[in-house]
Amino acid sequence: MAPDMRNEYWLLRHGRSLANEAEIIVSKPENGVESRWTLAPAGEDQATAAGRQLGQALAEPHRKGRPVLVYASPFSRTQRTAELAAQAAGLQSQSVPVQSADELRERFFGDELELQSYGKAYGKIWERDAVSTDTHPGGNGESVNEVSARIRQLFQRLEEAHSGAVILLVSHGDTLSVLQATMLGADTRQHRRFAFETAELRPLLQHPSHDPSQPHLPHGRGRGHGHAGEAHAEALATPREA
Repeated sequence: MAPDMRNEYWLLRHGRSLANEAEIIVSKPENGVESRWTLAPAGEDQATAAGRQLGQALAEPHRKGRPVLVYASPFSRTQRTAELAAQAAGLQSQSVPVQSADELRERFFGDELELQSYGKAYGKIWERDAVSTDTHPGGNGESVNEVSARIRQLFQRLEEAHSGAVILLVSHGDTLSVLQATMLGADTRQHRRFAFETAELRPLLQHPSHDPSQPHLPHGRGRGHGHAGEAHAEALATPREA
């Protein structure tokens, strides 16, 4: 655990989804919870593999006997990922149920882009993010600052409610990259440095292994590990921004 955190956090992006297969943006909560946007078969396999990786981590001596909690975005693709990963990790659903956390929902990319083919949209959004964390994609979408704010609220809630636990957070690409940038005290304009592949499992305090200077697919199929990072206490305060 980080010296300034009471719990140990692991981050998991959902497996490849049917929305990924269709290359469609599904970011509005009322659409995201629909079962038609759950995991694709390949995504179910990815989620199971990530769960086995988590199970190996939980079996390490320094984690044995510690409480384990699983929180997931309410979207169908993240709920299914959390269920499969928890099962593969050997967690019993009766004792370690998947709990919904609205703060982990997908970044809303705006009504103009909702249910549209993402094409080059993500790249343009991230270019604007790199200039200012106050830009709103798709007309009325969420800015980086707004996502960062709800992430800090989530961590404040979890840190107050639990101590000494291992907590798995299952979420979405942009939400997780903003989450990790926020909690590591990095410049959130550069949140794409912390991009997650589908079903990538990563400790909160670990940086991604892929080269952030290289082009990164918005919905990749690979997996990553990473290098050790350092948390900052100011992550629960105002985020760095443009």
